[in-house]
Amino acid sequence: MNEDGPLFQDFGGSEQLLAFIKERSDDIEKVVIPQMANLAITRSGIPVAETDKVGMIIHMISHRFLIVPSDAELLLNDGILNRMNIKIELWHPNKI
Repeated sequence: MNEDGPLFQDFGGSEQLLAFIKERSDDIEKVVIPQMANLAITRSGIPVAETDKVGMIIHMISHRFLIVPSDAELLLNDGILNRMNIKIELWHPNKI
């Protein structure tokens, strides 16, 4: 696992994604929903890529996972984040 920056994670399906959230809920600080068309991915503060495929960012204690929009919708519609009291934030880079 790369600790330098966020990672896209392929969970292999909705059941695996929900299982991951349940198993790791104590390690999740919050999830953030980006409010912009493109997101720059950085490694050690240096931009390495830009993508429009991020629906959610899961902030873990030691790293972040980028979640594609379809998986983000699954998590929000299922309600697992609320049931596990995981903080959800809308994020826009221009707001401080």
